[in-house]
Amino acid sequence: MMKRVLEEDLTFSGGCGDRKETMHRKLSLLVLLLLLLAGCGSNDHQLATVSGVVTLDGEPLVGGVVNFQPVAGGEANVGVGSTARTDEQGRFELHTIDNHPGAVVGSHRVRIYSYSPESAPVGDTDTGEPQERVPHRYNYRSKVFFEVPAEGTSEANFELTTP
Repeated sequence: MMKRVLEEDLTFSGGCGDRKETMHRKLSLLVLLLLLLAGCGSNDHQLATVSGVVTLDGEPLVGGVVNFQPVAGGEANVGVGSTARTDEQGRFELHTIDNHPGAVVGSHRVRIYSYSPESAPVGDTDTGEPQERVPHRYNYRSKVFFEVPAEGTSEANFELTTP
């Protein structure tokens, strides 16, 4: 008798109504996945132009790399990061990693490096990796933050010092 009830339950659970429910679940998951993917590709964060000057011990940091990464209390996706390379006067203008001018409005952790792995050799006598001249407190272990205002700024200046 018990065996017969289980067989009937199994037969019932594999019925046509269950297939519709399974299809509905699959379709719902597919729609949810598509919405999530569409949201990942959009840039709905406000950008503002950001430029400034970086010096190291009073001298322009030439060919340095400036990275801004948006931060917010617990929010997973607060926007794309921005980066720039400094010129001969230590000046830089940020662009997002997807090449839009500026940076996301709000608070950013700032990391500054004296070179990038993509940097070209300075001369024929270069051997091996260049040495990072900027102290780690400004890059790897940075506690430097900058607030990007909605109107943008040309005053994102950083005066770095070595110990």
